[in-house]
Amino acid sequence: MPLNRRNVLLAGASLPLLASCASPLSNPARIAQLATQPVDEVAQTLGVCSAAYAVLRGGKLVDSVPVSGCSGTQPSGEVIFQAASLTKPLVAYAALLLVLDGTLDLHTPISRYLPQGYVHFHSVLKRAAGDAHDVVPPDVLARLTVAQLLQHASGFPNWSSGALKLETEPGSRWGYSGEGFMLLQAVLEAVTNTKLSVFVEQRVFAPLGMANSSLIWHEGLQARAVRGTTRLGLRPMVQFEHAVAAASLYTTAGDYARFMAALLQNDALLALTIAKPIEVDAALGLQWGLGWGVEEAAGGPYLWQWGNNPGFRAFAMASVTSKDGFVLLTNHDAGMPLAAALAQKFLPAEHKVFQFPWVA
Repeated sequence: MPLNRRNVLLAGASLPLLASCASPLSNPARIAQLATQPVDEVAQTLGVCSAAYAVLRGGKLVDSVPVSGCSGTQPSGEVIFQAASLTKPLVAYAALLLVLDGTLDLHTPISRYLPQGYVHFHSVLKRAAGDAHDVVPPDVLARLTVAQLLQHASGFPNWSSGALKLETEPGSRWGYSGEGFMLLQAVLEAVTNTKLSVFVEQRVFAPLGMANSSLIWHEGLQARAVRGTTRLGLRPMVQFEHAVAAASLYTTAGDYARFMAALLQNDALLALTIAKPIEVDAALGLQWGLGWGVEEAAGGPYLWQWGNNPGFRAFAMASVTSKDGFVLLTNHDAGMPLAAALAQKFLPAEHKVFQFPWVA
């Protein structure tokens, strides 16, 4: 199977809908039952061999816990996972740091930052000069803003393996878009004159002590990185040679919780993140802020984001009010019900986000 956008990343709503057909996520009573069981037992029930979660209380990391539902040797030390779309809030955080220091403006047309247009590569794994690409012209970029990219309101599809074209009017509605975050990556690299992997290392990983995190693969990850698992078995290790703002984060549960703590403790940045969310699903109480989903529920509002790369599932959630939260990383397509169970353990409320079709 070729490694392209469609096969490496979640390419559309049809995949989570298929994945959720037999999922406990559709059964709140089953989730409540799972929440009463030891986490390792839940992982075993789901067939998840390797997982880890970290817990925040009052905006501080208080625990990081490895989980295994299988017998056998696990990597020593903190396990490194593909965090998939949990990459997006982290890149959004880096972008908002630039907004707060005046380097980047949320509402300036993107064409101001990319006056020659945007080079859109047709594969997330093939991003060298000679690889297949098209150019989104400045007149299209003039209709877009950084705020729209962060809120998934760009009008671009989730992924496109051909020419990138608008599907809806920018700013008119929510539509989840990895392509929007790839455009954001180009903007960040233009304004900083630095590759995204280096910029994030300098502004996020190093200051926050995230020593086990990277947006690109390197040999230092090898000993503790786990392979993803699907119903067909273990997948080959995907090694991102180029940063992918939408999905290429390698990290540990503890490291990601350190990032969440930094956001929750930064009042100005947190307020900016949730200031003017757009509607996602009114019936479920879901909106989207600048880089994070927002759920209205008891004890909230809650920030949330799911991660879904083939063979990996991840989920992060935190209460803006209490600043309690958790992050879960797993190496199995069946891992999301474990997140729903952890939400009931650490953030007890009726979390309708787990009924959202994309969260599967």
